[in-house]
Amino acid sequence: MKASLHFGIPVLALALIMASCRDDTPYFDIRDEYIGDYVVFDTCESFEADYNLTVFKVGNDNEIIFGFPGLYETGFEVTALVTGMKITIPIQQFLISNFPEVYYEFSGSGSLDGDTLIVDYQVLTLQNGLIFDDVDCRAVMIRTN
Repeated sequence: MKASLHFGIPVLALALIMASCRDDTPYFDIRDEYIGDYVVFDTCESFEADYNLTVFKVGNDNEIIFGFPGLYETGFEVTALVTGMKITIPIQQFLISNFPEVYYEFSGSGSLDGDTLIVDYQVLTLQNGLIFDDVDCRAVMIRTN
């Protein structure tokens, strides 16, 4: 009886200490700052376009998606990585033709200031592994909700 009492008291004390060490800080997802519907004013080297798109988040803790019609109005959902008020668009390719084999390759970066997200990005058109076209763009995105 004495042995179980000597064992039980430290276990109870440890359980109470562990329960009091719980972090009560509410979870804040920085991606929530980016989520919403945007009016996009896209200025590229050879053209300008205005369109609407939605930015949403996915499973990973730092990913956001530029929803349909996507940057450059390609119809592809481009992924960006969020670090505070900055984003990075890692290189990602989207197949646009099988024969000949043609891809769009996106990369870029951006920053959020209030309801304005400015994204500087590059779109390469790759044909059979070679750069066929190279377009630099700036999207000024104004959140509408």
